[in-house]
Amino acid sequence: MKKLLPFGILLLLVAALFLGISEQTEKPINKVERKEIKVTQTGKKKTPEERALFNEARVLHEYYMQVNPVTGEIPKSEKILEFENAQEAATSESRSSRAVQATYANRGPDNLGGRTRKVTQDITDPSGDTMLACGISGGVFRTTNGGASWTKVSSNDEIHNASAIVQDTRSGFEDTWYYATGEGTGNSASQSNGAFYFGNGIWKSTDGGITWTQMPSTVSTQEAFDSRFDIVYALAVHPITGDLFAATAGRLSRFNGATWITELTDPAAGWSTSFFTDVVITDTGRVYASFSGNQDATIEGVWSSPDGDVSWKRISDANFIPAGRALLALAPSNQDKLYTLFLNGNTSSCTGPVQEVDLWMWEQSIITWTDYTSKLPDETPCNANTAGNVPMSVQGGYSMDISVKSDNEDFVVIGGTNAYKMEDITAAGNFVRIGGYLSPASYAIYNVGGTEHHPDIHDLIFDIADPDILISGTDGGIHEADVTAGSVAWTNLNNDYQTYQFYHVGIDPLSGSDLVIGGTQDNGTNVGGTVAGFGDLTTQARVFGGDGVAAEISRDNATIPVFLGSQLGNFYRINNVLTSPSYTYIEPTGSSSSFVTYFYLDPDNNNALYYAGQNTLYRTVNASSVTAGTWDNMGTTGTHFGHTDYFKTFSTTRGTYNASTSYLMMGGDEGHIYRLDDPQNAANLGAAIDITPGTATIGFPSIVTGLAIHPTNRDIVLATYANYGTNSIYLTTNATAPSPTWTLVERNLSAHSIRSAAIVEVSGETLYIVGTARGLYSTTDPTSVDWTREAPTQLGYAVIPSLRYRPSDNKLLIGTHGNGMYEATITSTLGLEDVNEASKQITLYPNPAKFEINFKSNNFIFNDNTQYSIIDVSGKIVTSGTVNNKKIDVSRLNSGIYFVSVNANGLKETLKFVKK
Repeated sequence: MKKLLPFGILLLLVAALFLGISEQTEKPINKVERKEIKVTQTGKKKTPEERALFNEARVLHEYYMQVNPVTGEIPKSEKILEFENAQEAATSESRSSRAVQATYANRGPDNLGGRTRKVTQDITDPSGDTMLACGISGGVFRTTNGGASWTKVSSNDEIHNASAIVQDTRSGFEDTWYYATGEGTGNSASQSNGAFYFGNGIWKSTDGGITWTQMPSTVSTQEAFDSRFDIVYALAVHPITGDLFAATAGRLSRFNGATWITELTDPAAGWSTSFFTDVVITDTGRVYASFSGNQDATIEGVWSSPDGDVSWKRISDANFIPAGRALLALAPSNQDKLYTLFLNGNTSSCTGPVQEVDLWMWEQSIITWTDYTSKLPDETPCNANTAGNVPMSVQGGYSMDISVKSDNEDFVVIGGTNAYKMEDITAAGNFVRIGGYLSPASYAIYNVGGTEHHPDIHDLIFDIADPDILISGTDGGIHEADVTAGSVAWTNLNNDYQTYQFYHVGIDPLSGSDLVIGGTQDNGTNVGGTVAGFGDLTTQARVFGGDGVAAEISRDNATIPVFLGSQLGNFYRINNVLTSPSYTYIEPTGSSSSFVTYFYLDPDNNNALYYAGQNTLYRTVNASSVTAGTWDNMGTTGTHFGHTDYFKTFSTTRGTYNASTSYLMMGGDEGHIYRLDDPQNAANLGAAIDITPGTATIGFPSIVTGLAIHPTNRDIVLATYANYGTNSIYLTTNATAPSPTWTLVERNLSAHSIRSAAIVEVSGETLYIVGTARGLYSTTDPTSVDWTREAPTQLGYAVIPSLRYRPSDNKLLIGTHGNGMYEATITSTLGLEDVNEASKQITLYPNPAKFEINFKSNNFIFNDNTQYSIIDVSGKIVTSGTVNNKKIDVSRLNSGIYFVSVNANGLKETLKFVKK
């Protein structure tokens, strides 16, 4: 349970006495208001404004999961405690003696990449094959073979939201590297009241980027925006002094080896994550820095210093003042030339067209600016359906970069939503498209040569070995291409670069099948597995675009239908997805959806499909043939309950459908949990009952993220909530009662944001599992045994938003946000049958037992010398003594699974029993 200050407890007691409040209050909490993101045509990015709304919707999706509904803030103290508790939690590796075990297999994708902020080559490798890359939610990766394979070099025991990386290029210091953390703007980043990707300072390596340690002077909490080092936009090492320059939120700082010195800073007390900065340094040591135009007028613009120490002068004037982010790029072959690409305050539009950015070039030798804005892309046709795609959209500075060819000072490449090149910026003409979307008239992905190149460009660098080769870092990972070719064709370098961000995952209901599916942030929906025709378990292919959402696989008929969609309600059924896919649009007519569209296919009765139309429940019992107009509208939470919960998670009882025993459980974003009995036949939502735990927080946002029903006992349900400051994990053992009794079972996870839940059973043993914002945890009995962190060296502290369990072969599919997908196989080291059948001497009863266990044997002689020991599932002896009259009192034991070892006359037997 979340802790309150003593004074706070006193106030609550006083309020209860004089106002007569109950434990659960139905009065809505108004600290945070639900914002609905809508577009005029579902699934289309029609205008730049709507494109910005999509980014905001991604932000809000995560923000709503975290914010404390009572205070309206993401609590710094609780997030710190969450991290500390995660570090202190026992791991599955240290609990190897327990009866239930899980083994974890990587499910990829290892051939597709996620959001990449920076790629850098190691100058000590003249082939250019050694590179390091920053995944914004995946960490730092390193390759020594040109991207044929990557190895993650940042630790899984930290959350490293890597945003920038740099090498010390001085002779004798080339093994020194630095990487920075924290993303201030982006598809999953948020505002200053709760960014998802706050950083944790700057990290240093002295062995070529293989191992890393945090620079103590940059330590930040990572849990709140209280340090400039929470957001680092760029790093640079002075080629003469070795000083490290960090462009942080609204500040340029220099580390001289002992202390940090502020060189330039925004004077505002309320500095923001959107105070963009940048820094570059010439080979001779001249330092340039930029400050975005949304900052104080005394700091915005471009600055220069001969050595980066004190002598700073602003070189931008009244004719060149950025309205937002400003990026810098030196021409390597003539470092007197500095190019800058900056937001100008316009919005890209089909009427004009009006560019979002300006492009200028500073020539230091003559102290002059040249305006090249007229050279920016001027593509046609431009139409209302593809605005934001042309002519040069940068999404408010989120996707934006500029680079100059190393052997040609006039060959410039730029990136925004798309990538463009201009081989001679001094000549007539304009930049031409070389990546991102296929054309100005289409949102199809650029795939010249057969390999897709993802939109949203973050980094463009030229190969140190071959200046004709351009390397890109995008929302789709890392690619390279010969940029001088007439038709630029990209090569995928995402090999073991596992950085995908899943929202939801789905597993094939067919036992033994390795077919999986998952909806991802801004990378569509993927399928994977050898059943899908791939040669291994980690290769995946994208089968649908946009922002992936919920995803399901059906065995309702031979076509193996899959259900998937994209943001704000787009919903399709695809038949024969593995061979010759056919698409049917099935979003319920008249429905509305949350940004991450949610629906649920009954895993054991694939005819039944449930769709969350915000607070309206839609049902079909003909999932393989349903059309947009043939859904059953089951009504709303408002009509039937007086609540306005938007549905966030569903779960159904396992096994063959039975009208008398099957039910659907539903969780909302205002904290309520509902049970609908006989859901395939119920007339409407009015037949459901509200079974919300009495001490759950009620009011938006109090988001129910997991409802796990025991696979063989429908009375056992594990319920989880995401928000900080709320009770987050509940267990009931009488879920089918009119008013179930819930027990709070957070234990050592009381400070965690809980994102998903599962209950697995093997050989009569039960394992309870929750996914959190800090990794995956399990316990054999949440009422008495603390939660153990699972797969610390594989999953680490990744956010776990999705768990899907297949009881038939004990497979658990795990979706992470930033570390791809994993599959656990749950096994019993010694099942009840194994232990008790192995014993030919003794039987034990009753089992389960509440007060005592009894022994019976025809061969084993019990006497006053018969000794026993009782061992829990962690291997610890909890009690021992002498067997009395063939009985042992177990009434004082906590509920759970135990082993009893009986020893007499040189004979020893071990049996397993369950204590109720």
